[in-house]
Amino acid sequence: MRNIQRMSIWFVTLGLAVPAVQADSEVNGYLAGGLEHDSNVTVDELNASSDQSDEAWVFDAGLEGILKPTEALNLTLGYDLSGRRYHNLDRFDQDIHLLSADLSYDFDPVTVGASYHYSYATLDSDRFLDFRRTSLYLGSLIGENVYLLASVQDKSKDFNEGTARDSDIRGGSFDAFFFFNQARSNLVFGVDLDDEDARSDAYDNQLLRLRVALVHRFTVGGQDSRFRLGWRYEDQEYDEVVITEEDNRPLNDFLTRDLAERTSQRVDKARVVEASWRLGLNEVFSLEPTLSYGHYTSTIDSADYDRFVAGVSLRAGF
Repeated sequence: MRNIQRMSIWFVTLGLAVPAVQADSEVNGYLAGGLEHDSNVTVDELNASSDQSDEAWVFDAGLEGILKPTEALNLTLGYDLSGRRYHNLDRFDQDIHLLSADLSYDFDPVTVGASYHYSYATLDSDRFLDFRRTSLYLGSLIGENVYLLASVQDKSKDFNEGTARDSDIRGGSFDAFFFFNQARSNLVFGVDLDDEDARSDAYDNQLLRLRVALVHRFTVGGQDSRFRLGWRYEDQEYDEVVITEEDNRPLNDFLTRDLAERTSQRVDKARVVEASWRLGLNEVFSLEPTLSYGHYTSTIDSADYDRFVAGVSLRAGF
């Protein structure tokens, strides 16, 4: 799978090398900020909850550049920053920086592309996690209303504190988009498969994720608006291991306490429903309420919980 990363870098280098004198280009950006209530503050990357609720100020910003050297060739570069600042549980304050590059070529009727994503996250202002994902994908429009997209991925996680959770991941995904209502609405069905090989055998796992989403675009007061309703199911099965006292001692931390609880095979399941609205106020600003509810079950106590999140933010796009 390392070939995927080399091929992606080759594709991106090729795209940057294409003369841009006659290329079409476009730059987009956005800024957003708001307030969020979380019934059970959680560090998602650790699959463990605090069992406490709190409110947080949230912010999000992004910049995207699109370059089309030819009609069929498309290069997109982006940077996004998102974060949370909790009122009481400041040890869970998070920032996520994301850099992305995507290069695709439309052979009509098939589009071939490569993408690379790099992100690093901070927790309580300390560097927490570096994540890399390289993808090769293939997409095709079937008829006028169905678009199919398949990809293979090579991913890695590097945690700043300890190496037990550091891992390499081989993955694949498939999505089917169904457009209707004069393309103002679409229904998406997706499936993801990941095989994660961690530094510690305790974190080796296989993930199956099923996704369904309905997106509808409409006009209110002459302004563009959007509604999205999504559901996902995750089944994550860990390899059966025996944790010894020596294995557990250097990881005896509240962020990795699940190691001390595991005496047999671990299985995590998640069922999450999400709804969001983007209500256009004018050509620049929109109001964005969000709701989500997750039911997480696990064979270990620290990853067995329910979570309800509600928030609202003001977004400016340019």
